[in-house]
Amino acid sequence: MTPGQQGVAALAIVALAAVWLLWRAFRRDGSGGCASGECGAVSPEVKKLKAKLKR
Repeated sequence: MTPGQQGVAALAIVALAAVWLLWRAFRRDGSGGCASGECGAVSPEVKKLKAKLKR
């Protein structure tokens, strides 16, 4: 593999990784995590306050 080909391959891998990371960061599937409201660490009082603030 020539140095030019290696450079192109490295840039392609970096570009694919960046696209994958951005896609994961901005997708909205609601699966898991505290952002979806299904976090066990959030107390019932905090859930009530969030619901009250949404109204």
